[in-house]
Amino acid sequence: MMDDAWFRRQVGRHTNSWRDRPREFARRTGRDAAIALGAVAALGVVLAIGLLVSLFGWLRGSWGSLWLIFGLSLLAAAWPLMRALRLRAAEPDGVVVGPQQAKEVHALVEKTRSALDAAPIDELRFDASLEVKLVMQPRLGVLGWPRHVLVIGLPLMMALGTEPLAALVAHALVPLRRQSDWREAMREPAAWVERQRRTWAALAAVWTPSRLLPWWQDAVLAPFMNRFLPRFNARAVVLGREEAATADRLVLAQCGAPALATALMGPAVQQRFLDEVFWPQRWASARESHLPNVLPLRELRALIGASLRHPQATGWLHDSLQALPPKGDLRAALRDRLALTGDAARLSKRASEGRSAADALLGRQLDGWIDLLDAHWQRAAAAEWADVHRTHREREKLLTELAESHASRPLALDDHLLWIRTASQVQGPASAVPIAREAVTRHPKSPGARYLLACTLLDARGLLPSRHLLPDLPPDANEALGLLRELSDDDAKESKGGGAVDSNDLSWALPAARRLERALIQREGIEALRAVRLRIAELERDTDKAMEVLTDFSGQQILGPAKMGGRTLRPLLERLKREPAIGRAWLLAKTDTRARGWVLHLLVIERSTSLDQPGPRHDWAELLALLDAPVSCHVIDLSHPDWTGPRRMDLVQQFQSTAGGRIYASRGG
Repeated sequence: MMDDAWFRRQVGRHTNSWRDRPREFARRTGRDAAIALGAVAALGVVLAIGLLVSLFGWLRGSWGSLWLIFGLSLLAAAWPLMRALRLRAAEPDGVVVGPQQAKEVHALVEKTRSALDAAPIDELRFDASLEVKLVMQPRLGVLGWPRHVLVIGLPLMMALGTEPLAALVAHALVPLRRQSDWREAMREPAAWVERQRRTWAALAAVWTPSRLLPWWQDAVLAPFMNRFLPRFNARAVVLGREEAATADRLVLAQCGAPALATALMGPAVQQRFLDEVFWPQRWASARESHLPNVLPLRELRALIGASLRHPQATGWLHDSLQALPPKGDLRAALRDRLALTGDAARLSKRASEGRSAADALLGRQLDGWIDLLDAHWQRAAAAEWADVHRTHREREKLLTELAESHASRPLALDDHLLWIRTASQVQGPASAVPIAREAVTRHPKSPGARYLLACTLLDARGLLPSRHLLPDLPPDANEALGLLRELSDDDAKESKGGGAVDSNDLSWALPAARRLERALIQREGIEALRAVRLRIAELERDTDKAMEVLTDFSGQQILGPAKMGGRTLRPLLERLKREPAIGRAWLLAKTDTRARGWVLHLLVIERSTSLDQPGPRHDWAELLALLDAPVSCHVIDLSHPDWTGPRRMDLVQQFQSTAGGRIYASRGG
């Protein structure tokens, strides 16, 4: 079965092969891609010749009806190939920048491209991101022939100087080097393989298998996407990692260490500012208005440069240096990339010094581009903005209902925890503190209540001052840190005889330890921070072991309904009702004797009969990000290839027959 575990095993095996014989490995990977392209092209040539022959025979008049039948049969056989050639990647975000617009930016891109001897760019775009990316848009589906679209984030141009921006542009263009010389590509195919990987990945992201005669219409795409592409990707990812390292080395040689260090360090910190400060504040306006009423880039112009002086900038920088690359990012960790530049941490604040690339390259045009992108962002965000507004109104009603219900009769634990979360979301963390205190008083051993009390206390206070500025914290902050230590530290539980916290529920330990780490970073408590990070590493190992057991669906399964009240499930149910792709849904709790103290919640989804839904290869990551689930859920899509067929039939029936497990059924289900 080609799941994530299979893919990781294949990548590990191919990594060893690449280390032993890198050139031979690259050539074989390129040969596999070339054979796949050749097979599709050969099929097209054979069908075209057959159609011409049948047309010629039909026109001659001899055996005309047979030639006509033969030609129609070839046309039917050609349709799956046409689907494969007509498949198009999604349009990149942003607005197109024509050759006569932003001439200085075009000149910078052309100068960088010439220095790398890379292929030309077909289109330049500006968007509202904090990155530079190269997007492949194939003209001929799986056969490729891509258009090269370079997307530059206008906030990035406002955050960096011209030289660091040029370094990021160069890094994005590295995969296009050596394209013009086919003999060089045959000798060193790694860059060509990386372009093919990106091209096919863009197609795989949008491919939706046909629901009408899929065995026929997907006769070309299904084997390519389900059989060939995973195997090719397992090899191409290995070369892609080396290509990313090569890109860093080329950019270092072309642009210099200071520019590269600033280009890496500045956006790493500024992205955290956007994610944790800037965008949450802007989206908070959706509570009052159902239409986007903010101009984010206009506001960001004055704020992005100062973000490196934010009180949390040091902590964000440290987190970025410790973090691993996100899933799907083939680049090395930030700390390893910065090792190429020497003492990079000292250079981090240079991103905010001097004139920005936006001012230098766009000049008076900058205001016009900001207005254009703000309008583009408002149109793109309108649907999500309205959804956030509707969700806030629903939470306001739920908050009123919970308060009135508690006044007449104390809430159950799950509903009380929901009350804390809803009050914090609607009225702010300070208003949720007394609700959380009451929950701890009524349920003193509940780790969920203690964790939420600690979080609301810290959120209500805001940033904790450094211990050098304020050696002794206020009582409420000390109380919050004490609660987090009890939840995350085994010794604290044992010292209290196991009576302080329910030791049977281990799921809160890791979140508590990570929240404690954030607080200690703000306090600059080096010794305490070191101990907490050791504990986090231990908890992560324990969590990984438990999840490895609980996500093993072979053998006998211990399943039960997730015992939650209707109010607790209401936000999740509201989201399910708005998703046309879902016919029925079950929320189950899975346990295992090998992972005592752990529970894995499964959100099992069965497709509706609606055509307005993603294909069965869709892993529901986007939907899961939107779901307001009361607990962390592992989503299982029963139409995904991993869950179809007789091998999974008994387990699927167990999901569907678990008493009390079904939480939703639509009319189309």
